[in-house]
Amino acid sequence: MRVLFSILGVLTLLSIVPLARSFLENQDCSKHRHCRMKCKANEYAVRYCEDWTICCRVKKKESKKKKMW
Repeated sequence: MRVLFSILGVLTLLSIVPLARSFLENQDCSKHRHCRMKCKANEYAVRYCEDWTICCRVKKKESKKKKMW
């Protein structure tokens, strides 16, 4: 029974991995991301673009919390 589950697990992984890889490869920088050589102070690096520049995304602004007491 363990062998059967192991074989089914391996087959499941082999079928999922190519789908995930092709999904991630096709993603380019969207309108919220920019390809640059260096990210600005208000951005962080997400991935590399096709020409080896860095895909930068704007950081979310942190809300200032007021102390209640």
